[in-house]
Amino acid sequence: MYTFVQPVIDLLASLLNVIFQFAQDWGIAIVLLTLFVRGLLFPLNLRTARQTMLQVLIRPELKLLQERYKDDEPKLMQETMNLYQKAGVKPLSMFTTAIMQMPIFMAMYGLFLTHGAAMSSSFIPWVVSFAQHDAWHILPALAAGLTFLTGMIPLTGEMLTDTPLIQRALTSLIMVAFFLMILWKAPVALGLYWTTGSLFSLLERGFYRTRLGKKVLMRGRAELPASQE
Repeated sequence: MYTFVQPVIDLLASLLNVIFQFAQDWGIAIVLLTLFVRGLLFPLNLRTARQTMLQVLIRPELKLLQERYKDDEPKLMQETMNLYQKAGVKPLSMFTTAIMQMPIFMAMYGLFLTHGAAMSSSFIPWVVSFAQHDAWHILPALAAGLTFLTGMIPLTGEMLTDTPLIQRALTSLIMVAFFLMILWKAPVALGLYWTTGSLFSLLERGFYRTRLGKKVLMRGRAELPASQE
């Protein structure tokens, strides 16, 4: 089942063993491995965040185009693509980022399913091994809560009124339901991985709300069409 991600599983297993030699606890080792992986993925997540910001910034001009060419669908499509090109918006880039992260998630699942039986930790004392699922569902619930909270926080304060609260809540709930179904009976180590990753995402979102984070997000905004300034 995990044949096509076996090289990734082998790499993650080697990294986890190296980290364990330092941490001397499998739970801490998984947390550190997660932070390492999320650190490597930060440039991809930053790219996605910037694309989100760009789409928000060009939304007023996009609405004008929709009103101007509401009776001319081909012209509207052409002008929309021109606007995207000028602003640097790549609509498919966010899907590309998500697709690139899926093999890592699947490899983590395979890693803990095949190697988790030899792992345990005082970090999670209510399971005998990390290959077992969380019978108390503590980590799946925690991961779901952190994922929902992250989804409810916009990248910047200016985006708070841009997307209706109900829409943000619905989108977050769909994501939470999807991953909760996966984590409910998955190896408990995968729940620890996702909980740590969700906490990283929450802190990442908080960073984007700081002055430095906004500068990082807005880098390159000068390249937007003049009408957006």
